[in-house]
Amino acid sequence: MSQTIIEQWLQDLSNSIMSFDLEAHMALVSSEVQVYGLPSGKVVNYQQWKIRRQNEFNNEELQGLSYTLLKVKNMTLRRLVFNVEENMQARDGPSFMVNKDIILELEEDNCWRVVEEKIHHWKAS
Repeated sequence: MSQTIIEQWLQDLSNSIMSFDLEAHMALVSSEVQVYGLPSGKVVNYQQWKIRRQNEFNNEELQGLSYTLLKVKNMTLRRLVFNVEENMQARDGPSFMVNKDIILELEEDNCWRVVEEKIHHWKAS
């Protein structure tokens, strides 16, 4: 069951990118989200995530996201922790393969949203 929830969330995230649907995309992100492990050392919050995606959508910079090597690491009734390889396909320029841990949380409105991402490593291809 947990793998099905994760796979559906990843598919919904990918679909929102392909359709440049910021509202659908941000509905998958918790207002409490934190992203760690960026090369700059900065931590990204909800507002920063939204601004970045809006810019990418407006300029059609991000063509798609795909996922491989999904590994569930931990699960509770309200939290799912997994590791995945994320392939970010850019419209122009290199694509990036990002290895990250993602924590999804079932929020009060019964929607699964990302509350934390930790990037372990990435490479351009």
